[in-house]
Amino acid sequence: MKKIFPLFLLSSGILLLLSVVLPISASYLLFALNPTPELIDPTATSGRPAVFVVSAISFTTVDYTRAANWFPSLPQAAPPPESKTRFFNLSIPDLELEDVPVEINGQDLTKNAIHYPGTSVPGEYGNTVVFGHSALPQLYKKGSPFTIFNPLLKIKVGNEIIVKYDGVTYRYFVRDTREVKPSAIQVMEQRFDRREITLITCTPLGTYWRRFVVRAEMVD
Repeated sequence: MKKIFPLFLLSSGILLLLSVVLPISASYLLFALNPTPELIDPTATSGRPAVFVVSAISFTTVDYTRAANWFPSLPQAAPPPESKTRFFNLSIPDLELEDVPVEINGQDLTKNAIHYPGTSVPGEYGNTVVFGHSALPQLYKKGSPFTIFNPLLKIKVGNEIIVKYDGVTYRYFVRDTREVKPSAIQVMEQRFDRREITLITCTPLGTYWRRFVVRAEMVD
């Protein structure tokens, strides 16, 4: 009995370690096999030249509960005007995400998902960009702002995203998903010939290494 108990503890520790390391390693390998697209200024319309500033990331000092720190290469824009409607709700039925509150022009991801300041609002032409936190799968709690976008990594092309904003319901269908580096600010580009929504969280779950990006287009 004395020999069995230490072996049990050792086995449990190894299994716990593998449950964290294996998903991260698999995600890293998948990302390494996919090329990263060129950078584009997210404030630019189609045809304008790309402009960006590279800045360093420190994993020990950066506060990733602030949305502005997720893409350090993003040029700093002027503060957006105050919005009369402060929130919209987002649902993804295939992921059992229902009425997730999204703060318009928000920054604090410890409270809720946020609509990135300066990007279009739902229903407008352009790209509505939404950030949401994720964490290790073992820490997932439905409805918690710290794990609100954990299920996002399971989304598939063709899944529906439903947005309720200012009394109107908008429907988007997922066009593509990808993983990008924090410097890949082209995912936030505004193109005004279509109405899109982009959902962004960190990947692998529990790290801040890269960004998982979902792009969907609105249907009339």
